[in-house]
Amino acid sequence: MVHRIYTSSAILDAERRRLFSHLWIFAGFAQFVQKRNQYISRRICGIPVVVQRTRDGLLGFINRCPHRHMPIQAEGFGSRSMVCPYHGWSYNDHGRLHGMPNPGLYNFDADECADIGLHKIHVELVGQLIFVNLTETPIPISSQFDEALLQQLREVSGYLDSQIIYSKFPARYNWKLNMENVKDWNHIQFVHPKSFFSSVERSGAPSVPKISGLRRDAGEAKLANLSYATRIPLSITSQWFDGLVNRYGQDDVYYNWLLYPNVNFCSVRGVHFLLQQFDPVAPDLTDYHLWMMTAKRNSPAQDFTALLASFFKSERNVIEEDAVYLTRMQNALDGEYGRRMSHGDYELPLILQHRWYQENVWNEATS
Repeated sequence: MVHRIYTSSAILDAERRRLFSHLWIFAGFAQFVQKRNQYISRRICGIPVVVQRTRDGLLGFINRCPHRHMPIQAEGFGSRSMVCPYHGWSYNDHGRLHGMPNPGLYNFDADECADIGLHKIHVELVGQLIFVNLTETPIPISSQFDEALLQQLREVSGYLDSQIIYSKFPARYNWKLNMENVKDWNHIQFVHPKSFFSSVERSGAPSVPKISGLRRDAGEAKLANLSYATRIPLSITSQWFDGLVNRYGQDDVYYNWLLYPNVNFCSVRGVHFLLQQFDPVAPDLTDYHLWMMTAKRNSPAQDFTALLASFFKSERNVIEEDAVYLTRMQNALDGEYGRRMSHGDYELPLILQHRWYQENVWNEATS
């Protein structure tokens, strides 16, 4: 199993069915869709989706016109009514066909037109975080993230500023390697000795920082146990813009909210935030999504463009440090000499994650 889950196209197909079409997947921030007709357009494991603000609130659809399957919204985000750019078919706030230029060309009767519409998907708003689910009857989101974690997400996301920097870039490794990497705090001192690790509090403590919040008593591979919050003490005690924002909490820590299957939501001291998402494209190719913002500015007139650009540059440096190792790992996984990975005690979250994955994805893919 160990190599194929990172290298097999058949396994990726099973993940599309059993993970990304079954679970609640992060789609974007509500700050992007505050006004009617504002939208977020994404691909989730290859499936095009759009979340759009309508008169009835946030609604989600497969981003594909039923005429010739042209994407309704082509950009990643923007403000535009639901009109297909290819032939001008338009859809109302419920996704039903509303207008059809040159109707005589199609010769559809009224009943046929009534059946034409966008494929609707489920949308759940957790604070300022938007999740979508592609199944007809989704699991409760509280089955995937326990209520205590959901409440944390609602609270912390209320501190996010509306000025956001975003980028998407390719990574030449399997998406799961990145999710395992952000859960593996022991790698920080070896991979990031001069970047991230230099900010970790180490005085009088072991060389590897301890993290609170892991479910040490969670021996069963339950879905809700795969997502959790952690905190790493930082040596940073102040930043020049602290007084310009409404800080989340008062602790000088690095917050992580690790959201299975593919999100790492973090904050440095509650004054600035980032969200990383690892979206599969192919077994050895991942779309890496990165959003960054500060806590809410005390004055909306304060422009943080330069500050966010500096955050982005620093974070990309850390990401590239990881990418060197994860790409090497991906290349080494291809072959027939695989054995089980030798996980230790601190890797309990990875053990549970692999166990749940085997029971819910691997077994289905190989049955």
